[in-house]
Formats: sequence, structure tokens, C-alpha cells
Amino acid sequence: MLHRKGGIYGFINKINGKQYIGSARDLYLRLNEHLNNRKSNRALQSAISKYSLRDFEFYVYEYFSYINKPSSNKLLTDLESIYIKRFKFEDLYNFIEDATSLSGYKHTEEAKIKMARRYKDKTNHPFYGKHHDEKAKLLISKPGKLNPMYGKTHTEQTKHLMRTKKRKYIEGVGIYDLNNNLVKSFDYASDLAKYLNISKPTVSKYLSKGLLYKDMYYFKVNVPK
Repeated sequence: MLHRKGGIYGFINKINGKQYIGSARDLYLRLNEHLNNRKSNRALQSAISKYSLRDFEFYVYEYFSYINKPSSNKLLTDLESIYIKRFKFEDLYNFIEDATSLSGYKHTEEAKIKMARRYKDKTNHPFYGKHHDEKAKLLISKPGKLNPMYGKTHTEQTKHLMRTKKRKYIEGVGIYDLNNNLVKSFDYASDLAKYLNISKPTVSKYLSKGLLYKDMYYFKVNVPK
């Protein structure tokens, strides 16, 4: 479920509700780093030693489509900071309020092979067959006034970041003439579809196959400036 999926996660103490917020390009690998105390958070590991691993839940707040390294690194780190700031800092094991680096560290090829062999049998995974209990769900959901976002709205900057994160094409798409000159640019293929009053699948077909639209234009993915 988590292998090769990126996102924002929380490692939550079911006893006191305190948690560690992190981000990872591969949630599966990052979870195993925490479980094996490799490149993990010191405060989190101290809490696990004080209580027990059974008193913690690993929860994925949001999945993230990792498209390319330069832009996705920044977006994922910014998204992590947004989630950290949703909670009272004293309720977190994090040492800083702004994420300055990714938590999805790279394993050596040898380590990856060992983990793949170990968890080929899914029953070997420490979270196999487990579910969040009602207490953990309550701590995670923080209903009503307990929710740090209760009565609040995201800033336009945050909304833009969260919308940008969902882009399939980071630089957007554009309508180009026969000489490869950009006629009009759009953030999303759906915006281009609305502009020409055609369906999004039609735009996707012309984008992927490089077809000429009405013998005049091409739809192309914009390249970074």
C-alpha cells in the first residue's frame, strides 16, 4: 500500500496524542527507517522507548505525486510545513516548525533488497492486519474545536500551493502554433479544455499523441523557463 507512494504522515502517540509530522517520497521506506531507528527523529524514538511501539500509529495525512526532483522536493517540503503548522507545536515531536529538508532518505541498494525480501511476505510487516482504534481515530481527526483548523480558512497562498501540488504537468500546458510559438498557456489541461469548449479526454489525447488540432495548433506540455 505504501511502497513507492509519497506523502505527508504522522507517527502518533495514542497515549498522549503527541505526534511527529514528516514527509517522504516513499512512505514504505520511511516507515521502516522509523521502525529501525535509522535517520529517525530523536524525540520520537525516545517516546517509543518510554512507551512502546504498540502505543503508536502511523497515519498518512495526504498522498503526494512525486513528479520530478527540483519542483517536487520544494512542494513536498512546503506541504509538510503546512501540516506541521496545523497543530500546536508543543503537541509535536518535531524540532522545527518549518520543514527544511525531506524526510524520505535514500536507502542503499543492498538495504532495499533486504527490506524487499523481508516484507515479501506481508504478514512480516509490523502493521499487517492492524487498524486504527477509536481512540487513535479521535486523536487523528480532532473533531470540532479540537481541530487546529476549526473556524479557520487556508490563505490564498496555501490554497495555491495545495492546488499546484495536484498538477499533473508542473509547468502547465499550452496551445502552440505550427511554428512552435506559444499562443496561450494554462495551469491545467482542464483549463485548456474549457477555453476551447472541448472535453478533457480530447485534450489529453492531443497532448499524448502530438496531434494537430483543427490543422492549426498543437497542445503541448510547457517546458521550464
